[in-house]
Amino acid sequence: MFKIEKNNTVVGKYIADLIEMKPQYKSRRAFCVDYLRESGNNNPSNEEINNMSNRLSQIIKGAKAIQTYDLPVFTKLLGVSCEQILSAGEYSAPISNRETNYSIACSKDKARWKKYVEREDKLILNCDEYCKTVIDYAIEFGNYDFLKFLMDNGYIVFDSGNEKDYIRTFGAKTTIKHRDFRNLDWGFEAELKEKDELRMNLISLAADKGDMKMLNELRAREVPEMYWRANYLSGEHPDFDASYNDRMVKHIASSKKEVVDYFTDSFDIHTSDMFRNGSKQPIKFIFPYISELLDYLISGKHKFTETALKKAIKYNESVYQRLCEIARSIKNDESYSSVFPKELWLISYKDGFSFFENGNIVMLRVILPTRYDGLVTNIAHVTKVPDSQDLKLLAEELNKSYEKIITITEHLEEI
Repeated sequence: MFKIEKNNTVVGKYIADLIEMKPQYKSRRAFCVDYLRESGNNNPSNEEINNMSNRLSQIIKGAKAIQTYDLPVFTKLLGVSCEQILSAGEYSAPISNRETNYSIACSKDKARWKKYVEREDKLILNCDEYCKTVIDYAIEFGNYDFLKFLMDNGYIVFDSGNEKDYIRTFGAKTTIKHRDFRNLDWGFEAELKEKDELRMNLISLAADKGDMKMLNELRAREVPEMYWRANYLSGEHPDFDASYNDRMVKHIASSKKEVVDYFTDSFDIHTSDMFRNGSKQPIKFIFPYISELLDYLISGKHKFTETALKKAIKYNESVYQRLCEIARSIKNDESYSSVFPKELWLISYKDGFSFFENGNIVMLRVILPTRYDGLVTNIAHVTKVPDSQDLKLLAEELNKSYEKIITITEHLEEI
């Protein structure tokens, strides 16, 4: 027995999440096509698809409620129960009495969780007939308490603490032991080791809950590539676009102020690269998807938008000042001018400067006769226009600072 206590907006947002998490639905329109076909219309017209798309949009926005005749189709296409949809994931009804990844991920009972983890046959390590692990289902159902239970008890780890492991993930692993004989129960651990998407989906849930401790534990503002591809000396930079998770950014943008404040702070990455003086030099970044986050904050009229824009402006300005500092340093470097004509410092700077739209990454590498200097970091801009005049001015100021950075080689002589 469960109570329908969730309003249309909450249920609509949950339905949108379920659709986004289904790999076969690259768009909501694709879901609408399947809905019409499942309802008996094998060859829906563009008009019928558009009408269904409009109705789905109204459901997702909370302007209309999902209807009883929708539920059989939605439950089949999304692989969930009607109870789960109407309760926005708070109540999940298992489809059988036998313990499975599905039923455990639905459960709120810690005793059942512990018993399932400790089963001798180690079912928890297997993917099921749908190639889904217990983690997949827990993320899908939003069972944050279960995921937190696994982490709190050391059953799963998202950060090994060893920078050498930071490649696709932060060294994610499980401490649940395999069976002694040769069996195919590698699905769970393979998912943790190979797919950072699991961590990102858990970040979405932690952001919803406002669990700052969990966000820190998950290194929520970082991607593993920052530790081995962010190096201005080698010219390497992270591929942020490849790791982008739109669902995660949307959840962050709709979370409370404390969470948004955390994601709009800058932070240091301490890589294992040794610099000429024998020390490790930290690299400063902001959230890899700060620009997308700011756009969602603007669109959603989040109360923290003004502060977030001001923080981004301040960070961009600090990057610009660092670029200017390096320019003045090489311009006035005596060893440089004694070997090369003075005007060649401009060529050296321009040759060493790069901007990459992938992640809005700025990179500078300048090699002098006796030393080298440079930086690699990311900067922010926005594409959305705020309604408020004050916010509009801040958005314009941010974009001006962004343009000033990426075009710095055009006005070096003015620095």
